[in-house]
Amino acid sequence: MEKSTRFKIGMVWYYREDYDAILRIMTDSHKLPQSFDVWLAEAEQDEDNLKQDGYTVVRTRIDPKMFSGWCRSQGLNADFEARMGFANFIVKQSAGSSHRKHI
Repeated sequence: MEKSTRFKIGMVWYYREDYDAILRIMTDSHKLPQSFDVWLAEAEQDEDNLKQDGYTVVRTRIDPKMFSGWCRSQGLNADFEARMGFANFIVKQSAGSSHRKHI
């Protein structure tokens, strides 16, 4: 069955220069690859898989300082659930702002 509508999904995206700080702030850093290059290879494969499944993937940068502040403001631990929530929050926020531009 082919999807007629492409759903947008936020995908957590790290920058090389932020990765060491990411590992320091995440409460579940033991679940993340210890190397940026390993993370990048896995992330690119995951992104390809999502695109093949019909999703529009929106890379969402996780800036360590901004993300830590967002987690505090939401009362969340800096973990997998918070990362996914943040990525999808950014996607929804950007969809809302682009919708308002067209009104």
